[in-house]
Amino acid sequence: MNKKRVSGRVLGELESEIMEIIWRQKDVMSVKDTTEILGKRRKIAYTTVMTIMARLTDKGVLVRRLKGLSYLYKPRVTKEQFIAKAVHGIFSSAVSTLGKEVLTHFVKEIQKINPKKRQQLLKMLSED
Repeated sequence: MNKKRVSGRVLGELESEIMEIIWRQKDVMSVKDTTEILGKRRKIAYTTVMTIMARLTDKGVLVRRLKGLSYLYKPRVTKEQFIAKAVHGIFSSAVSTLGKEVLTHFVKEIQKINPKKRQQLLKMLSED
């Protein structure tokens, strides 16, 4: 049986939680700062946060610079830009893998939304 696979997960749960913290800040964040904020919600080790932030840097989601003995991190893009790029990637992957099935489902979902929003989508489609 030929199973078609579409990858839809962009960030893991902890990666997402850390990014939410960093996107909310208006300044650069250290691992220590991030661990302190995250530590109010759950018990977590500094080294775990450090590893995740390094991975997010490797994935191109964060950028970092060395200040003294510590790295300071900031998002490479805004949350909105990240979501737009992720949705585009997931949707493109789904369309290229599953084609008509995805487009049919998408049309059915559009039919369920508010008529005013549907009109806005149709207007966007007609713009070139």
